[in-house]
Amino acid sequence: MNDRGWIERANCRGGDPDVFFVRGTTHARAALRLCQDCPVQEPCLEYALEQEIDFGVWGGLTERQRRSLQRRRLARAG
Repeated sequence: MNDRGWIERANCRGGDPDVFFVRGTTHARAALRLCQDCPVQEPCLEYALEQEIDFGVWGGLTERQRRSLQRRRLARAG
């Protein structure tokens, strides 16, 4: 995903990045709420997966949730 124009439309743009880089789902709730109705949730998630970003909330998922999603995708790809 070379086109990163989606960043300009993200709900988090201009916000406090510390909200998105916390440990655990409990602490990530504020970020997850922002992501919930974000118009660019899908490209954000795909970006994090493609770049193998290990920390923070991206595309509405915590790092643990992204790892789980990635494992499921790899299993399906076989």
